[in-house]
Amino acid sequence: MASVLLAFYILLVRGSVFFVPVDMAPHGAGPFSIWVYDWIGHSGQLPSIVAMVLLLLQGFYLNYLVMEHRLASEVSLFPGVFYVLICSLLPSFHYLSPVLMGNTFFLIVMGEVFATYKNNRAADRIFNIGFWSGVGFLFYPSFLLLLLFGFSGLNILRAFKVRERLMAITGLFVPVFLTGAWAFWNGWYPAYLQMLSNSFEWLSYVAAAPARVYRDLGIMSALVLVVLFSHRSYMLKQNIEVQRKISIVYWGLIITTLSLVFQADIQLDHLLITAAPIGLLLSLNFVRMPGRMAEVLHLLLLVIALALQFQPMIFPDL
Repeated sequence: MASVLLAFYILLVRGSVFFVPVDMAPHGAGPFSIWVYDWIGHSGQLPSIVAMVLLLLQGFYLNYLVMEHRLASEVSLFPGVFYVLICSLLPSFHYLSPVLMGNTFFLIVMGEVFATYKNNRAADRIFNIGFWSGVGFLFYPSFLLLLLFGFSGLNILRAFKVRERLMAITGLFVPVFLTGAWAFWNGWYPAYLQMLSNSFEWLSYVAAAPARVYRDLGIMSALVLVVLFSHRSYMLKQNIEVQRKISIVYWGLIITTLSLVFQADIQLDHLLITAAPIGLLLSLNFVRMPGRMAEVLHLLLLVIALALQFQPMIFPDL
């Protein structure tokens, strides 16, 4: 039943892609994202459906993480719902972007970090932190920062051990090395190296309409401020384990934001890199709110999302 509800919610908040064309093309894509686009393209119905299915799986996994690690005071669909809502809030997010694909690995790395708490046999988890960081990097270069996110989480949950950091670094290089070996075998190793070297540039942004930039930055900045000022309420009456794991989510928000300064060819869909921590933390606000207030605020966000999506159809001159 939960899967059906979340699927219908995704259709509600992203159904506009079948009526209003998404005026976005991928920039800064890693080799894995490029292979996906070579296979199914980046625009049209098929990529839009793939994006919806991916969102559904990500929402399920986020709900599982919050429930498994008891981050919320009660079990609900809110984490997945708010993650989906944030991922659909702006028109720039409405295509199968490299960032959306890479967010899968943010969630996986966060789950691996959480699983190391009081785990004396966490070598596989720590290796996986690096491995999935490497895979995320090959989808979208900014997800190289997942390794730093993993290190931050390990520092919060475990005593510092050089051996564990080396495990994670080794894991990072495995997918990068194997992909390089495959590229060498197929004769495009120089192109692979060039692709990786061109992935980083200081303050490199793709031009966009100023009004659109200010609008999107304003909306996402407001959500960031909400979760930052809610920090104390998240920690209230929580045990040490939950407090530490919520702190890790905050570090995820901070670290992903750092990518704004070094990723090459950043466009507005890059803001999606903060969707997982913002969606998770916002859901904690709504769990604690009185039911009537939560419904009103959720409806307000939903109306904003739908208004922005259908604005080209309703007010084409704006």
